[in-house]
Amino acid sequence: MIVFFFGPALVMFMLRNGLILLRLWLAARSRRQQPEIIDVTPVRQTAAPRWFYALAIVLGLIAAAAGFMALQSTATDKRQYIPAHVDAQGELVPGHWQPASE
Repeated sequence: MIVFFFGPALVMFMLRNGLILLRLWLAARSRRQQPEIIDVTPVRQTAAPRWFYALAIVLGLIAAAAGFMALQSTATDKRQYIPAHVDAQGELVPGHWQPASE
């Protein structure tokens, strides 16, 4: 019984490794046959337009302000998590958030 599991697994392992070795050999062979071409054409360095930098700064400031306001609104809203439990009547009460009692 164990031969029917390990036999095909071993054959597939050997086939996979053989195919990987064949692909590596073909890649190395194709690299050897192609001449190495070095491109020396000059490339003009261009910077991004100024409106792109301005837009990035404005969007970053808007995102920071929105995050700050979101953090401020949740800091004043104190809540407490009540986990799921069985009440006095024997019914399951799911977990929920409720305002914290201080």
